[in-house]
Order: sequence, then structure tokens, then C-alpha cells
Amino acid sequence: MTALWQSRFIVPKAAVELFLEQLAPQALSVAAFEAAIEPADANADQPSWQIELLHDAPPDPSDLQAAVAPLARALGLQGPAISIAPVPETDWLAAARAAAKPQAIGRFWLHPSHVDQAPPAGSLAIQIDAGLAFGSGEHESTKGCLLALDHLAGRTRCRRVLDLGCGSGILAIAAAKCWPARVVAADVDPEAVRVAAANAAHNGVGQRVITRVSDGYADRLLGQLGPYDLILANILADPLCAMAGALARHLAPGGFAILAGLLDRQAPRVIAAHQRHGLQLRQEFTLGPWTSLLMSRKKGERRSRHGPPVVRQRGLT
Repeated sequence: MTALWQSRFIVPKAAVELFLEQLAPQALSVAAFEAAIEPADANADQPSWQIELLHDAPPDPSDLQAAVAPLARALGLQGPAISIAPVPETDWLAAARAAAKPQAIGRFWLHPSHVDQAPPAGSLAIQIDAGLAFGSGEHESTKGCLLALDHLAGRTRCRRVLDLGCGSGILAIAAAKCWPARVVAADVDPEAVRVAAANAAHNGVGQRVITRVSDGYADRLLGQLGPYDLILANILADPLCAMAGALARHLAPGGFAILAGLLDRQAPRVIAAHQRHGLQLRQEFTLGPWTSLLMSRKKGERRSRHGPPVVRQRGLT
């Protein structure tokens, strides 16, 4: 098992988004949690949050300080004290499964396989064991997508759905539970695709969920099975912006897109990238520092041979 290391420091809540965005390239993962105690140098009028970075080798303290200090100065903060420690060796899959508990997110009721209690009345139950794939439903991005999906399910009907970057398949399964739709679940990671297929079968929707290994929209079958009434993409801000044009080409007129994996401060950039290709923002779902976007493409729009469709923007609905 590869030894992991963790670095931690405290910042005011208002600084969390900047640190998460800028420090992501410095580690395997970055996360933020509200701190249980207030440090002596914390701003008195703001709650403090703990930033945690996970590393695959002991990080150089000087390199970390060099990355953190300019961000702190830009916000008028003192350079935070950084602690570094090895992560105790743990069977992470077993620990995650043992700690997993049912979650009610909108109408969806997510539960691991070892939970056998009855779901709440009127809920859509989804059994999820993430395994080695991303997606237990606990991340705010996934929760935001589920809330957006629940919101959309009460207002429209989708027959063709694409879950791009499907991870463990939560969103694909949720869509199949909402409508009698054909759902394509695609991911660049073959292990994620295997887990998503198994989870779809366990949830009784395996015959309607088609799983594919695809780098973005590269797999030819993704184009053949579209255009889609709904595209779900819980990825990251940069690839969402880069693939905005491809998303628009695969989205049916009048179709919807739920975009996530982005921080609140990144949302304007992602929105603008998709507006340039004819989509309009319908609603935002913000949980903590993370935002999920519900966007749509107008019906009957005409495409210009010289660029993306031109759409007059209206107020949010």
C-alpha cells in the first residue's frame, strides 16, 4: 500500500474557495472542513475552516509555504501554520463502507448495501457501494447534482440521458429512477465504468443504463445514441469549459445540462463558456463552497454556420 501524507492549515471561511482552487495541483486531493476550534489568529467575525491536502510522498514544507503564503498575502492574512503528518495505514474501502450511512437528498435516499432499513415513504432508493470509483454521494457536488435532478424531474420528462464522468454511477442510476429513460454512463476510468455497471444492476436499472469507457465525448457510440434530453457532467471547471461546445452539439434542442465539480467562484466562467454555445442558466444549487448549475438549450434554435447558435438571454427561471 502506498504511504500517504497529509498537510493541514486553518483559514477564514471567505478564503476557502481560493485556497481549494489554487492548491489543487499541489496534491492528490484537497478538501475543506469547518474547524472545530478557533485558532488565536483567526478573524473574529468569521468561522474558520481547515484545508487538508493529501500527498503520495512527504511534502516539502518550504514548497508548501511558498504556495500558501502568496494566497494569504493576497487576502490580507498572516501565513497560516502548516502541519504535516503521515496518514495511518488503513483499509480505506472497509473503513468507508463501515462509516457510510443513508443520506436523504431531495427525493433520493442513498444507502450502502449493508444498510437494510426501509427507505422513507415516497423516496427513490439508490444502493451505492463506491468501491474504487469516485462517488459515494457525500460530496457537495454530487448532492447538488441530485438536488438539480430532483428539481428537474418534477418539471419535465427526459428520454435520453448522458452521465459524463459517471464515477460510481449515482447520477445515471438516479436519472433512470426518475424517468423510463435510456441512460448512457461514461467515464475515462475503466474501473469506474465497471463499478457503475454493477451498481446499475444492483438497483434494478441495469437494462436501461449503458456503460462506456470514453475520454470526454470521444466514444462514437455517445454520438450515435444522442442527442440527449439531459447531460450530467460532474467533472471539474476546466474540462467543463473545454467541452462546452461538444456538450452543446450532443444536447437536443430544449435539453438540459447539469454541470458540477466547480467552486462557487468558478461558476461565472463555466456559465459564460456554455452561454457562448447557446445555453442559458436556469438555476444554481450551492452547498458549501461547491456549486452545481442547471442550464438549458432553447427549442428551435438555429445554428449559424460561422459559430454557435445565438440565443437571447432571459432572466433566470
